[in-house]
Amino acid sequence: MGGRKITFKDGVMWCYIVVMVGMLFALLLILMTGRGFKVDYGLGDYRDISADWTDENDRPMDFSQLAKTGEVVAYYRLPQMLHDTGLVYRSQNVYTKVYLDDELIYETTRMEGRSYNKPPGGLWNIVSFTPDQAGKQLKLEIIAVYQGEGLRIDHVYWGDPASVLLSMIKEKLLSVVVSMTICFGGIIMILLDIPINYKKARKNHSLRYLGIFSLCIGGWSLIEANILQLFVADPWVLQVIDNMLLILSVMPIILYADWNYGILRYPLVRAFCVLQILYLFSCVVLPLAGMMDWHTMLPAARVFMAVSATGFVIWTIKQNLSVLLSKERKYTAGVWAVSLQLLGIGALGITALLELIRYSAVYEMDHAFVLRFGLLIFIICFALGSQFGTYQLIAQGMEYDSVHELAYSDALTKLQNRAAYLERLEACVTEHVQELGIIYMDVNNLKSVNDTLGHEVGDVMIQSAAGIISESFGQFGIAFRLGGDEFCILIEEDVLKKREQAMEIYQKKLEDFNEKKEYPFTLKIAQGFAICEADSMKTVENAIHIADGRMYQHKAQLKAQTAASK
Repeated sequence: MGGRKITFKDGVMWCYIVVMVGMLFALLLILMTGRGFKVDYGLGDYRDISADWTDENDRPMDFSQLAKTGEVVAYYRLPQMLHDTGLVYRSQNVYTKVYLDDELIYETTRMEGRSYNKPPGGLWNIVSFTPDQAGKQLKLEIIAVYQGEGLRIDHVYWGDPASVLLSMIKEKLLSVVVSMTICFGGIIMILLDIPINYKKARKNHSLRYLGIFSLCIGGWSLIEANILQLFVADPWVLQVIDNMLLILSVMPIILYADWNYGILRYPLVRAFCVLQILYLFSCVVLPLAGMMDWHTMLPAARVFMAVSATGFVIWTIKQNLSVLLSKERKYTAGVWAVSLQLLGIGALGITALLELIRYSAVYEMDHAFVLRFGLLIFIICFALGSQFGTYQLIAQGMEYDSVHELAYSDALTKLQNRAAYLERLEACVTEHVQELGIIYMDVNNLKSVNDTLGHEVGDVMIQSAAGIISESFGQFGIAFRLGGDEFCILIEEDVLKKREQAMEIYQKKLEDFNEKKEYPFTLKIAQGFAICEADSMKTVENAIHIADGRMYQHKAQLKAQTAASK
């Protein structure tokens, strides 16, 4: 029995899975050095002291100079305290050290390891003080890690860390809820993909990859909200996850688009996929080898994301507009479905542009402040669009079934006719079916039966052949009557396995029919088979020519056997 042919799409999907496993392995290695969670908070007041720091010349400290100099030192005189009090500040891509009267009391913990030995992008720092330390001078040293890249100190507070925690949660609650909703929607789509495709002969896993994208981008958005960092003692683990999720979020978009539009049939898209796979493997190998960390590999991920997102938006708009402008649009997924998808793409594009403008104007640690809302609208619109499409098909109901029956069914055999066959071939090319099996069949001696026994018996012969073909191949593919004594079966994906199973049923039914001798004829059916990748109509037509030629060879063999037996 022949094995299933491994397609380019299969290779891309398996490479992506291997990369995900590799990154998970790297993350587990990092988690093994974790120190748990920060949970020891009290309750109290706090105030913003960002403007109360001075430089070594006792002038007001401007923390924005950090981006230019890469290193600054700031001073603060501790006020009177009635109880233990904390200094809370948020840092980005920097090491910090806190001195009390020149005595080091706090510094950013440096993670020692091959795969990730630099501090996290976003880190909440908490330093505690007692009332007897009032009046002493506090010195804060800030040293850049990634020169010129998002260096920042902000949200500098003096007071009880619990109050800071509650305030930040309140400020970021909407962002957290939106991000978690995106993640939850992704999980639901991944789970729904299983029952939807379970019994389908021709599967479509677009929902699975839209779900993976939603899960990745929602998790990234959640970490970017900078709330989880308040609870985790080793926030660089979150930074690693943040980087990994952003890196992994590109490929699902490509696979989603291919399941819907068959874009992998284009050489340029395939080349882009190969580059993306090589980049993904480098994102596993290089950090584990200690040569680079994930943060320094993010610029390439952003380029891949920008290119794939732009291509996805343009292609989807093109496809949806063609549906809206089609004269037959009432028989498609529906104008409402297409309109919602365009609305979702529009929301995503607008929020991405606004996020880029915001990021260029004022640097902030949350890189998804606006974008997460566009992502949520995008996912909701695509989900609702699917529901509208289903509703419209139900509403069309019997009218659609009646039109389809008249236009695409063969009156004598009830199989699909030549018009349906030609339409399905075009759809296979449009959807870029990775494996398409074509079986041509021809009933021998139909003309002789018509001439000697009459056309009514000839019709019975055609109906008998159609019944055997349908019962044998119908569960594995689609059977068509092309006209006269010619039939065709199209099998999509896992072709060799399905054909072998169908042929076993077919041979048994054909033998049983002839052994019963219910009719004054012996049923002999010639056949020819070819397999191809439906990357273009020319490729499909070439496979049809091969299958047709093999069928006529088999037909000649059957006639020779009949002549020899007489």
